[in-house]
Amino acid sequence: SDTSTAVESGVHAFERLLDDEQQVELAAAYDIVDLLVGLISGRNDQLIEASICALIKLAKDRTPLKSDMVKAGVIDNCLEVLPLASSSLSSSIAELFRILTNSSAIARSSDAAKIIEPLFMVLLRPDFGLWGQHSALQALVNILEKPQSLAALKLTPSQVIEPLISFLESPSQAIQQLGTELLTHLLAQEHFQQDITTKNAIVPLVQLAGIGILNLQQTAIKALEKISASWPKAVADAGGIFELSKVIIQDDPQPPHALWESAAFILSNVLRSNAEYYFKAPIIVLVKMLHSTLESTITVALNALIVHERSDPSSVEQMTEAGAIDALLNLLRSHQCEEASGRLLEALFNNVRIREMKVSKYAIAPLAQYLLDPQTRSESGRLLATLALGDLSQHEGHARASDSVSACRALVSLLEDQPTEDMKMVAICALQNFVMRSRTNRRAVAEAGGILVIQELLLSPNSEVASQAALLIKFLFSNHTLQEYVSNELIRSLTAALERELWSNATINEEVLRTLNVIFANFPKLQISEAATLCIPHLVAALKSGSEGAQESVLDTMCLLKHSWSTMPIEIARSQSMIAAEAIPILQMLMKTCPPSFHERADSLLHCLPGCLTVTIKRGNNLKQAMGATNAFCRLTIGNGPPRQTKVVNHSTTPEWKEGFTWAFDVPPKGQKLHIICKSKNTFGKTTLGRVTIQIDKVVTEGVYSGLFSLNHDSNKDGSSRTLEIEIIWSNRTENDENI
Repeated sequence: SDTSTAVESGVHAFERLLDDEQQVELAAAYDIVDLLVGLISGRNDQLIEASICALIKLAKDRTPLKSDMVKAGVIDNCLEVLPLASSSLSSSIAELFRILTNSSAIARSSDAAKIIEPLFMVLLRPDFGLWGQHSALQALVNILEKPQSLAALKLTPSQVIEPLISFLESPSQAIQQLGTELLTHLLAQEHFQQDITTKNAIVPLVQLAGIGILNLQQTAIKALEKISASWPKAVADAGGIFELSKVIIQDDPQPPHALWESAAFILSNVLRSNAEYYFKAPIIVLVKMLHSTLESTITVALNALIVHERSDPSSVEQMTEAGAIDALLNLLRSHQCEEASGRLLEALFNNVRIREMKVSKYAIAPLAQYLLDPQTRSESGRLLATLALGDLSQHEGHARASDSVSACRALVSLLEDQPTEDMKMVAICALQNFVMRSRTNRRAVAEAGGILVIQELLLSPNSEVASQAALLIKFLFSNHTLQEYVSNELIRSLTAALERELWSNATINEEVLRTLNVIFANFPKLQISEAATLCIPHLVAALKSGSEGAQESVLDTMCLLKHSWSTMPIEIARSQSMIAAEAIPILQMLMKTCPPSFHERADSLLHCLPGCLTVTIKRGNNLKQAMGATNAFCRLTIGNGPPRQTKVVNHSTTPEWKEGFTWAFDVPPKGQKLHIICKSKNTFGKTTLGRVTIQIDKVVTEGVYSGLFSLNHDSNKDGSSRTLEIEIIWSNRTENDENI
């Protein structure tokens, strides 16, 4: 019609008819779009608004009609009237844009890109109502959620973010939701995240994150996730640590996993920025964060918990009550953050109070599984897991638990894999605790091949490792549980360890000596073995060069062997005693220099070892005779043995012989005496100058007995003293010595 009033009335009537869905279906069949789009122009706001409202009703859920409207130029026509449009008309235009951009194809188009700036401008109008705000925000979300539209955005952060901040505090939750969602899309661009204007949005976003309304929480937290790395302090200052913590520990109802994960990620960004924030986050929250699927979040939580533990050791109880042990074991099982998880777990179990808790016992099996897992590649993780097992093994109840068998097997397996020196030490010490408290664990170690593994460690160039390996063997064989595993080879390994230590470091491994003593004491059958015989020279060397502790162990072991000589085959007993006789001079020295507690054992050995008695007749003094010259010689006898005789020194009252005579004894002489008779040989026969009788028991202990001995003879009337200078020595025998 050419009459504007008629046109306006017709459009109003048509728009009213479209309230009926059946009428909409009928109207859609007519070519009405171009006509209505053409009416969106000029200054007749009522006609324009009625036309737009009709188009809105026609476009709902009809994508082809939406495309027709865009092709007809509806967006350009609306943008022409928008700057001067009333609030009501502006809202209708925004609603039409919302309906149109619900189509993904239109939202991505260049026509939709024209809408962005005008809509941001209209959002700044104070008279723009809630309905218009909602429509405009939704249209912008529809457009800017498309990456290509976002990349083409020409507006500065201040032009788009500043208007949105006010909507975050709107009385309408729907507008808060859309404002936050739109902000989230904008913050996908790095320059928006870092712009100072963005910082102003943090306070309302934090408030929305803690409001408890799920949709608002989700969008607000998603927005904070974009900017928390750029503005962590602002998030903390806005109370973000508290609000995010509420989300993380919320149980009823539990937040969706994606929301929880985002909240934990934001909090990790805040904590990462400043270690002081670690103490503002509750421990229970940090423990909950260990369940994140993001390694960065887990890493921050672990670091924070480790700092808590170092600053306040009592905090480990709170961690344990919050479920830290299970969380850390899960991280190890999944091979996430293995070093930090192992470090914190070891710190927990290093605390006596934590070891007393029942939950600690159930960590043994998972730790053993972690060590046995072929996917475990972290050396530091393995070391810390081993340390944690070592901590748990210190608790008697845990060491006796059924799961400790698996721990023993895992530790043996670890030692088989040629670990580092530190790991060897930790694993051996852990095994010591396990086997010391449980016969079952001893058998588990043996059945896992641990005996051979530990024997190899006895020869480690690291003396500390060798010592601890010897101690472990001592615990394993401290009773008869493993009697079928004791062998000559075990003695040989211990002997080789002694020898290696002595030659490489010139030191004596006391622990090896103590272990030998325990094994010989508990398994007497080994005392008659070839390995025991071959061990004796090394015991003698240890007696000579070792500390008091080493010497005491050697004395104990040699006394054990000595007591069995009377019951073992003669050849073996003789062989062992002959080798042990090398210790005679050392034992004699010990009698003079060592503590009284050594004396009884040393003396007992001295009086059962075969040795040699060497008597040296040095010279005579004042061997005068009443008649004739003195041609002196001496004759020596012990027991019923044949006499020995010195040469004759002619024409001297102070003869010098310097002759020695040696007797070999299988057993030191007890109660026997040395008889020496001094005579002078002349033409008329032999004249006795005197006799000396010496008790020789004393020399066995002292080693050397010497001095001037007076010759007793009844015919020495003038009272002058005739003496012999004699030296008597008891020492270890040689092959050439003659037996008595």
